[in-house]
Amino acid sequence: MMKKITILLSAFAFSQCAFAQEISTENNEQKELKHYMPLYLDIPAEMNVKKGYQEINIAGGFADFKNFSGVRTLVEYDFAPIDNLGFEIEVPFIFVNNKNNSSAELLAEEGHEHMAAQEEGAASEDAMALRIGFNYTFLKLPQAKATFSAGYFNELETSPFKEFGKPLFIANVYNPFIAAAKIWGSRLHSMIYTGPAIKQEFKSDETKTQYRFNTILSYRFGKGEKENFAGLECNQTFGSEDKPQMILRPQVQVELNERLKLGIVAGIPVKTSNDLNGSAFLRLIYSPGAK
Repeated sequence: MMKKITILLSAFAFSQCAFAQEISTENNEQKELKHYMPLYLDIPAEMNVKKGYQEINIAGGFADFKNFSGVRTLVEYDFAPIDNLGFEIEVPFIFVNNKNNSSAELLAEEGHEHMAAQEEGAASEDAMALRIGFNYTFLKLPQAKATFSAGYFNELETSPFKEFGKPLFIANVYNPFIAAAKIWGSRLHSMIYTGPAIKQEFKSDETKTQYRFNTILSYRFGKGEKENFAGLECNQTFGSEDKPQMILRPQVQVELNERLKLGIVAGIPVKTSNDLNGSAFLRLIYSPGAK
């Protein structure tokens, strides 16, 4: 009798160990597939999000150009109603200080009207916009530590502050994208995401298309599983009507505690059409936890 009890207890203990190991493996895979998101031009939410995911971002930056300077601020809310599907609502504000009393018409003539400039807070005719997007993870490869997703951004631009409401909305940008991310070893992260950005002017009904190609290579540093990263983000745009542009953005993210992270970004122009001298950007990331 004791022998049978011993066998049953041993079998039960073995099954529990196997179950615990399976759960541990799943948790490790989930940690391994938590990819680092770029700090400047990010994608909605994160890849591999779980239902109930939430994140609040408050950010601001300064950019200096030849004839003017710009300040860009934003408030962003990310959430996931179901697994693998994340949404983002972002409201950015742009403030421009023209040097030498340069007018918006002069800046436009000199080529400061490009869509790429908006991301620096650089176009005098832009004030703010409502940006809404989603990101769906359609393929996860845990053994390869790789994830693939697709999504869409819609950015509805308003009239400048001086002419706000006359009319209220002046243009819309349609931006579908695809993204691929991979972890190399345990600390090196990489991501590529790309897609067209189609801007439609409401008054003239004209459209203008740019193609954006963004890459990020980052390294997780520090002890344990803290999300401390040092990385290099590269933002490129191409278009038939515009010259190719490239801006390098070295960045650092530091985990202050389990719910709060701070990101610092510098903008180094390689080739631009708006005479960018340089920029800086800060992002405060707060994770209130799953609902």
